[in-house]
Amino acid sequence: MIEQGKFRHTYTSTASDITPLYRLTPNALLMYFQDSFARLMTIHGLAAFDIVKQRRMWVITEVQMDVQPTVTFWSEDFTVELWVSELTSLRIYCDFRIVRADNGALIASGTSQWNILNLDTKRLETTDFMADRLTVVPELMTASHKKVRFPKPQTVDLQMEHRATRLDLDFNFHVSNRSYVSIALLTMPEDVLATQALSSLTVHWLHETYLDDLLTCNMSHTEDGSYLHTLTNADGVVVCELMSRWQPQPHTADVSEVLDRNL
Repeated sequence: MIEQGKFRHTYTSTASDITPLYRLTPNALLMYFQDSFARLMTIHGLAAFDIVKQRRMWVITEVQMDVQPTVTFWSEDFTVELWVSELTSLRIYCDFRIVRADNGALIASGTSQWNILNLDTKRLETTDFMADRLTVVPELMTASHKKVRFPKPQTVDLQMEHRATRLDLDFNFHVSNRSYVSIALLTMPEDVLATQALSSLTVHWLHETYLDDLLTCNMSHTEDGSYLHTLTNADGVVVCELMSRWQPQPHTADVSEVLDRNL
């Protein structure tokens, strides 16, 4: 549904979407937000399967997301709200909110940057061909679209290698943007995961990788409390970089105490 330029779609959480603390996983947050983006572009005839006929491809290059400690249980409904907040000659910025469907409680919010890639030249194309199809809602811009600059790590606290498998690939046979996030967050220390919850995530996707590529992820803890995760390929080229922030976990009641359903 589109109303005043804002697209809304409601989903039902599955068991694989939920963490042990009854939060939507980072992978689920990204997946449902990107699915809503695809649905919005489909409405306007700009979906991936539309523009591939013109030898074009969507590429997501950046996302900034704040995550709230909002509980979401299995089979509960939540709604993704998404809108185009800025359209430049080369970039499309989409902002989004994810809320509980029953009470509107905020689960996550953020902004994202997308580009159009020419499949033949591998160069970015202008957005001119979509300007008259998309409704831009600049007054609903939720955050600055200025690129976030990550601090330079002084040391490496943990290093992990990962060889891309078929489970990492998307329908373009590239390592999926969500796979990079999952791989990077595997470097989080267990003591942090046991006591803290993700509060924000910023991701820069920089280069494509493929099946059997060897990825090395370096994690560094900065003085301001954030964690930097840098993924490089076998040639030492940075293919993706993330910055995650965490906060103390609030108390979460057992699901049996707060949820009673007759399904």
